[in-house]
This record gives sequence, C-alpha cells and structure tokens, in this order.
Amino acid sequence: MFIRVLSITVLVLALPRFANSQTWSTPDGFLSITPPDASEFQPIPTPPPPFVGLWVSNDETRKFGVMKTQIPLNIKLIQSSAEEGLAKEIGGEVTRLPTKQVSGHEVWTMTGKSASVEITQALIRHEGAGYKLMALTVGSNPDAAAVTRFIDSLSIAEPSRSIAEPSRQSGPQPVQGLDGGVDLDNLSKRIGGAGVLLGIGLLVYFLTRGEKNRET
Repeated sequence: MFIRVLSITVLVLALPRFANSQTWSTPDGFLSITPPDASEFQPIPTPPPPFVGLWVSNDETRKFGVMKTQIPLNIKLIQSSAEEGLAKEIGGEVTRLPTKQVSGHEVWTMTGKSASVEITQALIRHEGAGYKLMALTVGSNPDAAAVTRFIDSLSIAEPSRSIAEPSRQSGPQPVQGLDGGVDLDNLSKRIGGAGVLLGIGLLVYFLTRGEKNRET
C-alpha cells in the first residue's frame, strides 16, 4: 500500500515538470518550440493572423508568439532591412544577435528596445514561407531567462534542402515578374516589423480588460 501511494505521489509531482517539457509545433509541422511556463502564461486558442501560436502572461505584460508569412521562393530578404523595420515599429534601437544554424536553416535573431517595449525575435525561411518567433514585453521588467528559453527552444523537423538561389544583386533592387517588381528593402522591413504593433495592441487590450474586470 505504501509503495503504491509513494508511486502515485512521485507521478503527481513529476507531471508539472513533464508538462513544461512538452513541445508545441506549427500546424504544418515544420518547427517546434517549448511553450512558456504554463503556470505563468495562457495559450490563445485562436490567435489572430499572422500568428499561428500565441501565449500571453497572467499579468498580461508579456506575449510570446510564432508567426508564419508567405514569401515567394525567388525573394531574397535583407537582414539589415528587417532589423530597420523592427526599429521603426517600436521606435527604438535594434541589436543584431549571432546568426544560428538549425537543421541547416539560417536563423536571424535580434533584440529591440524602446522606452516602453522590449522584443526579441528570430526569423527563419523555409521554401515559400517565413517564420518568426517573437517574445515581447510591455513595461520595464522583461524576463530575460524566459525569453532565452523560448527563443533557444526552436527546433526544425525538416532539414534544409538545396534550392537554387536567384543571382545575387548589388542592392535592394526589385525582382521582376511579381506584380511589376518587389522592393526587397521595404519587404524585409515589413517582415522585420510584422506583428509588433499587433502584439503591443493585444497587450494593451488585455491590460485594459484587466482594469475593467477589477473595477467591476
């Protein structure tokens, strides 16, 4: 009897740790991450596009998410422009973090800071899509450890395949044949900043809703 009770106790104590170790995958199964701590974050069942995964902290000041955007294969993004786009969205400065290689895919990482928001994001290209991991904090108390765990938990199920790249260009020139041409510089900026204002807006909404709930 004692052994049976002890076994059940050990199992119950292990469940939270086991749950926290579970991974979440994008609907297409391409990439996986470890969700933030379930005791501190709540998942949003149907996140607004372009998010495919979204978690908001219980105090509603942090939002961790995964986004997916369609990008034609013959479009070559510009890393510095993506960083510039993020800086413009938050009205602050962006620092480039070391580029990683995950399953043969290049991962651009960057951190942006302004007076009211801090965001770390990682960008990955795969075939006709771009993926972004985003960890955003509104206020002055970002959880660096939680952000690092989330971003570094990235894993990719499908190894990179060799794809013929378009000829290298001397600058951000348009690629012909897609609606008359695509401005790579502006496209990269939009992708770098995509979702930031939406993320901030969601957090403002949650904070406002929390205040109203407390008043009632």
